[in-house]
Amino acid sequence: MFRRPILINDAAKMEAVRKASQEYLEGQQDLQTRIASHLWAYNEIGELVPQTLVNVMSGHYFPYSESYYELENSYQLCLEGFYTYAFAALRSVLELGILGVYFAVNDKEHEDVLPWITSKERTPRFKKILHKLNTLDKVRKFDERFGLAKRIAKTYDNLSGYVHTRGYRYSSTAQARSNSNQFSEPALKRYCEAMFPVVRDVIITMLLKYPIGMQPLPLSKKFGLNGPAGGFLEDDQVKNVTYVLESKEKAFLKTLSDEDPNVRQTVEYFESLPDLPDEQWQQQIQELDKQFPNLEEQ
Repeated sequence: MFRRPILINDAAKMEAVRKASQEYLEGQQDLQTRIASHLWAYNEIGELVPQTLVNVMSGHYFPYSESYYELENSYQLCLEGFYTYAFAALRSVLELGILGVYFAVNDKEHEDVLPWITSKERTPRFKKILHKLNTLDKVRKFDERFGLAKRIAKTYDNLSGYVHTRGYRYSSTAQARSNSNQFSEPALKRYCEAMFPVVRDVIITMLLKYPIGMQPLPLSKKFGLNGPAGGFLEDDQVKNVTYVLESKEKAFLKTLSDEDPNVRQTVEYFESLPDLPDEQWQQQIQELDKQFPNLEEQ
Protein backbone atom coordinates (compact mmCIF):
# COMPACT_ATOMS: atom_id res chain seq x y z
CA MET A 1 0.00 0.00 0.00
CA PHE A 2 2.63 2.50 1.08
CA ARG A 3 5.12 2.31 -1.76
CA ARG A 4 6.93 5.54 -1.05
CA PRO A 5 6.72 8.39 1.45
CA ILE A 6 4.73 11.50 0.57
CA LEU A 7 6.81 14.54 1.53
CA ILE A 8 5.96 18.23 1.65
CA ASN A 9 9.63 19.07 1.13
CA ASP A 10 10.56 17.02 -1.89
CA ALA A 11 13.68 17.47 -4.03
CA ALA A 12 11.94 19.97 -6.32
CA LYS A 13 10.96 22.16 -3.36
CA MET A 14 14.50 22.13 -1.94
CA GLU A 15 16.00 22.96 -5.33
CA ALA A 16 13.58 25.88 -5.75
CA VAL A 17 14.56 27.30 -2.37
CA ARG A 18 18.27 26.86 -3.15
CA LYS A 19 17.82 28.68 -6.44
CA ALA A 20 16.00 31.54 -4.71
CA SER A 21 18.76 31.74 -2.07
CA GLN A 22 21.49 31.86 -4.68
CA GLU A 23 19.67 34.47 -6.76
CA TYR A 24 19.24 36.61 -3.65
CA LEU A 25 22.94 36.35 -2.75
CA GLU A 26 23.97 37.23 -6.31
CA GLY A 27 22.16 40.50 -5.79
CA GLN A 28 23.77 41.04 -2.37
CA GLN A 29 27.44 40.95 -3.33
CA ASP A 30 28.71 42.36 -0.03
CA LEU A 31 26.90 39.67 1.94
CA GLN A 32 28.04 36.93 -0.44
CA THR A 33 31.64 38.13 -0.12
CA ARG A 34 31.41 38.04 3.67
CA ILE A 35 30.06 34.50 3.57
CA ALA A 36 32.85 33.41 1.23
CA SER A 37 35.55 35.08 3.33
CA HIS A 38 34.37 33.39 6.53
CA LEU A 39 34.15 29.94 4.92
CA TRP A 40 37.63 30.37 3.43
CA ALA A 41 39.12 31.70 6.68
CA TYR A 42 37.81 28.69 8.59
CA ASN A 43 39.20 26.36 5.96
CA GLU A 44 42.65 27.98 6.21
CA ILE A 45 42.85 27.99 10.02
CA GLY A 46 42.97 24.19 10.01
CA GLU A 47 46.57 24.43 8.78
CA LEU A 48 47.49 25.95 12.14
CA VAL A 49 46.74 22.79 14.12
CA PRO A 50 50.16 21.21 14.84
CA GLN A 51 50.92 17.86 13.25
CA THR A 52 53.89 16.32 15.03
CA LEU A 53 55.41 12.86 15.32
CA VAL A 54 53.77 12.65 18.76
CA ASN A 55 50.23 13.70 17.94
CA VAL A 56 49.79 12.75 14.28
CA MET A 57 46.93 10.24 13.76
CA SER A 58 45.92 10.57 17.43
CA GLY A 59 42.56 12.08 16.57
CA HIS A 60 43.49 15.53 17.88
CA TYR A 61 42.67 17.06 14.48
CA PHE A 62 39.19 15.53 14.35
CA PRO A 63 37.36 18.24 16.37
CA TYR A 64 38.51 20.88 13.89
CA SER A 65 37.93 18.79 10.74
CA GLU A 66 34.46 17.80 11.94
CA SER A 67 33.65 21.41 12.80
CA TYR A 68 34.58 22.51 9.27
CA TYR A 69 32.42 19.71 7.85
CA GLU A 70 29.52 20.96 9.98
CA LEU A 71 30.13 24.54 8.81
CA GLU A 72 29.67 23.52 5.18
CA ASN A 73 26.65 21.44 6.16
CA SER A 74 25.06 24.38 7.95
CA TYR A 75 25.51 26.65 4.94
CA GLN A 76 24.03 24.08 2.54
CA LEU A 77 21.06 23.57 4.86
CA CYS A 78 20.53 27.32 4.96
CA LEU A 79 20.51 27.59 1.17
CA GLU A 80 17.82 24.91 0.96
CA GLY A 81 15.64 26.55 3.59
CA PHE A 82 16.37 24.21 6.48
CA TYR A 83 17.14 27.22 8.64
CA THR A 84 16.59 25.69 12.07
CA TYR A 85 18.90 22.79 11.26
CA ALA A 86 21.46 25.21 9.83
CA PHE A 87 21.54 26.93 13.23
CA ALA A 88 21.81 23.58 15.01
CA ALA A 89 24.81 22.65 12.85
CA LEU A 90 26.37 26.02 13.69
CA ARG A 91 26.25 25.11 17.36
CA SER A 92 28.27 22.00 16.54
CA VAL A 93 30.78 24.17 14.67
CA LEU A 94 31.26 26.34 17.74
CA GLU A 95 31.39 23.47 20.20
CA LEU A 96 33.76 21.29 18.17
CA GLY A 97 35.94 24.22 17.14
CA ILE A 98 36.83 25.25 20.67
CA LEU A 99 36.81 21.62 21.85
CA GLY A 100 39.95 21.04 19.80
CA VAL A 101 41.69 23.82 21.72
CA TYR A 102 40.28 22.48 25.00
CA PHE A 103 42.06 19.17 24.46
CA ALA A 104 45.30 21.02 23.59
CA VAL A 105 45.40 23.35 26.62
CA ASN A 106 48.16 21.32 28.30
CA ASP A 107 49.82 20.30 25.01
CA LYS A 108 48.72 16.70 25.56
CA GLU A 109 45.95 16.66 22.98
CA HIS A 110 47.14 13.30 21.65
CA GLU A 111 46.34 11.81 25.08
CA ASP A 112 43.46 13.96 26.30
CA VAL A 113 41.40 13.48 23.14
CA LEU A 114 41.40 9.67 23.34
CA PRO A 115 38.56 9.04 25.86
CA TRP A 116 36.32 11.39 23.87
CA ILE A 117 37.16 10.35 20.33
CA THR A 118 36.71 6.68 21.23
CA SER A 119 33.26 7.58 22.65
CA LYS A 120 34.17 6.38 26.13
CA GLU A 121 33.47 9.83 27.61
CA ARG A 122 30.79 12.39 26.86
CA THR A 123 31.61 15.73 25.31
CA PRO A 124 32.51 18.06 28.22
CA ARG A 125 29.91 20.59 29.27
CA PHE A 126 30.31 23.88 27.45
CA LYS A 127 30.94 25.83 30.65
CA LYS A 128 33.73 23.41 31.54
CA ILE A 129 35.30 23.92 28.11
CA LEU A 130 35.24 27.72 28.50
CA HIS A 131 36.60 27.51 32.04
CA LYS A 132 39.57 25.38 30.98
CA LEU A 133 40.32 27.63 28.02
CA ASN A 134 40.55 30.57 30.40
CA THR A 135 43.52 28.92 32.13
CA LEU A 136 45.58 29.86 29.06
CA ASP A 137 47.33 33.15 29.72
CA LYS A 138 46.61 34.66 26.30
CA VAL A 139 42.96 33.61 26.40
CA ARG A 140 42.61 35.23 29.81
CA LYS A 141 44.23 38.49 28.62
CA PHE A 142 42.04 38.62 25.53
CA ASP A 143 38.94 37.80 27.56
CA GLU A 144 39.65 40.58 30.06
CA ARG A 145 39.82 43.10 27.25
CA PHE A 146 37.13 41.91 24.85
CA GLY A 147 34.83 39.61 26.88
CA LEU A 148 35.45 36.59 24.67
CA ALA A 149 34.01 33.92 27.00
CA LYS A 150 30.82 35.87 27.62
CA ARG A 151 30.08 36.44 23.96
CA ILE A 152 30.89 32.81 23.03
CA ALA A 153 28.50 31.66 25.77
CA LYS A 154 25.83 34.05 24.46
CA THR A 155 26.21 32.72 20.92
CA TYR A 156 26.05 29.14 22.17
CA ASP A 157 22.91 29.86 24.19
CA ASN A 158 21.22 31.48 21.19
CA LEU A 159 22.04 28.51 18.94
CA SER A 160 20.85 26.12 21.65
CA GLY A 161 17.44 27.70 21.30
CA TYR A 162 17.16 26.24 17.80
CA VAL A 163 18.50 22.85 18.90
CA HIS A 164 15.84 22.56 21.63
CA THR A 165 13.10 24.56 19.82
CA ARG A 166 12.82 27.18 22.54
CA GLY A 167 9.30 28.20 21.58
CA TYR A 168 7.87 29.48 18.29
CA ARG A 169 10.67 32.00 17.68
CA TYR A 170 13.22 29.18 17.37
CA SER A 171 11.02 26.81 15.36
CA SER A 172 11.26 25.77 11.72
CA THR A 173 7.83 27.25 11.07
CA ALA A 174 8.92 30.65 12.36
CA GLN A 175 11.95 30.83 10.09
CA ALA A 176 10.09 30.26 6.82
CA ARG A 177 6.66 31.42 8.04
CA SER A 178 5.36 28.18 6.56
CA ASN A 179 5.09 24.48 7.29
CA SER A 180 7.27 23.79 4.23
CA ASN A 181 10.62 25.13 3.07
CA GLN A 182 10.40 28.65 1.72
CA PHE A 183 13.13 31.16 0.96
CA SER A 184 13.26 33.73 3.77
CA GLU A 185 15.48 36.78 3.55
CA PRO A 186 15.21 37.49 7.32
CA ALA A 187 16.11 33.89 8.17
CA LEU A 188 19.10 33.88 5.81
CA LYS A 189 20.36 37.13 7.30
CA ARG A 190 19.78 35.76 10.78
CA TYR A 191 21.89 32.74 9.83
CA CYS A 192 24.73 34.97 8.65
CA GLU A 193 24.54 37.05 11.83
CA ALA A 194 25.11 33.81 13.75
CA MET A 195 27.66 32.21 11.43
CA PHE A 196 30.06 35.15 11.31
CA PRO A 197 30.74 35.34 15.09
CA VAL A 198 30.97 31.54 15.35
CA VAL A 199 33.75 31.45 12.74
CA ARG A 200 35.46 34.55 14.13
CA ASP A 201 35.52 33.41 17.74
CA VAL A 202 36.73 29.88 17.01
CA ILE A 203 39.52 31.38 14.90
CA ILE A 204 40.42 33.79 17.71
CA THR A 205 40.50 30.94 20.23
CA MET A 206 42.85 28.97 17.99
CA LEU A 207 45.11 31.98 17.44
CA LEU A 208 45.33 32.52 21.20
CA LYS A 209 46.43 28.91 21.69
CA TYR A 210 48.71 28.97 18.64
CA PRO A 211 49.99 32.59 18.47
CA ILE A 212 52.45 31.66 15.73
CA GLY A 213 49.41 31.86 13.47
CA MET A 214 49.67 35.65 13.47
CA GLN A 215 53.12 35.45 11.87
CA PRO A 216 53.33 34.91 8.08
CA LEU A 217 56.16 32.45 7.48
CA PRO A 218 58.13 31.88 4.24
CA LEU A 219 57.36 28.15 4.10
CA SER A 220 57.27 27.79 0.32
CA LYS A 221 60.50 29.74 -0.12
CA LYS A 222 62.28 27.51 2.38
CA PHE A 223 60.70 24.11 1.74
CA GLY A 224 58.97 24.26 -1.64
CA LEU A 225 56.19 21.68 -1.78
CA ASN A 226 57.51 19.73 1.22
CA GLY A 227 56.82 22.16 4.04
CA PRO A 228 55.57 21.31 7.55
CA ALA A 229 52.31 19.35 7.58
CA GLY A 230 50.69 21.75 10.05
CA GLY A 231 51.29 24.29 12.79
CA PHE A 232 52.26 27.27 10.63
CA LEU A 233 50.73 29.66 8.10
CA GLU A 234 52.11 31.48 5.07
CA ASP A 235 51.48 35.14 4.24
CA ASP A 236 48.32 34.63 2.17
CA GLN A 237 46.90 32.25 4.76
CA VAL A 238 47.42 34.75 7.59
CA LYS A 239 45.70 37.43 5.50
CA ASN A 240 42.75 35.14 4.76
CA VAL A 241 42.38 34.03 8.38
CA THR A 242 42.65 37.50 9.91
CA TYR A 243 40.45 39.14 7.25
CA VAL A 244 37.34 38.25 9.26
CA LEU A 245 38.64 39.73 12.53
CA GLU A 246 37.81 43.12 14.02
CA SER A 247 40.74 45.55 13.65
CA LYS A 248 41.23 46.13 17.39
CA GLU A 249 41.12 42.43 18.18
CA LYS A 250 43.44 41.62 15.29
CA ALA A 251 45.95 44.19 16.55
CA PHE A 252 45.82 42.77 20.08
CA LEU A 253 46.34 39.23 18.80
CA LYS A 254 49.36 40.43 16.84
CA THR A 255 50.78 42.13 19.95
CA LEU A 256 50.35 38.96 22.02
CA SER A 257 52.08 37.00 19.28
CA ASP A 258 54.96 39.48 18.89
CA GLU A 259 55.61 39.46 22.63
CA ASP A 260 55.81 35.66 22.86
CA PRO A 261 59.49 34.57 23.07
CA ASN A 262 58.71 31.13 21.59
CA VAL A 263 57.03 32.78 18.62
CA ARG A 264 60.01 35.10 18.08
CA GLN A 265 62.39 32.15 18.22
CA THR A 266 60.32 30.20 15.67
CA VAL A 267 60.14 33.16 13.28
CA GLU A 268 63.89 33.71 13.52
CA TYR A 269 64.51 30.03 12.82
CA PHE A 270 62.42 29.96 9.63
CA GLU A 271 63.88 33.23 8.38
CA SER A 272 67.42 31.94 8.95
CA LEU A 273 66.91 28.94 6.67
CA PRO A 274 68.29 29.22 3.13
CA ASP A 275 65.83 29.57 0.27
CA LEU A 276 65.16 26.38 -1.66
CA PRO A 277 67.25 26.33 -4.88
CA ASP A 278 65.35 26.36 -8.18
CA GLU A 279 66.62 22.92 -9.16
CA GLN A 280 65.15 21.40 -6.01
CA TRP A 281 61.85 23.15 -6.74
CA GLN A 282 61.78 21.54 -10.17
CA GLN A 283 62.66 18.16 -8.71
CA GLN A 284 59.75 18.38 -6.26
CA ILE A 285 57.37 19.31 -9.08
CA GLN A 286 58.53 16.37 -11.16
CA GLU A 287 58.06 13.99 -8.24
CA LEU A 288 54.57 15.36 -7.69
CA ASP A 289 53.73 14.85 -11.36
CA LYS A 290 54.85 11.22 -11.11
CA GLN A 291 52.68 10.62 -8.05
CA PHE A 292 49.63 12.38 -9.52
CA PRO A 293 49.95 12.21 -13.30
CA ASN A 294 46.39 13.48 -13.93
CA LEU A 295 46.56 16.38 -11.47
CA GLU A 296 47.18 19.02 -14.15
CA GLU A 297 44.20 17.86 -16.22
CA GLN A 298 41.91 18.23 -13.21
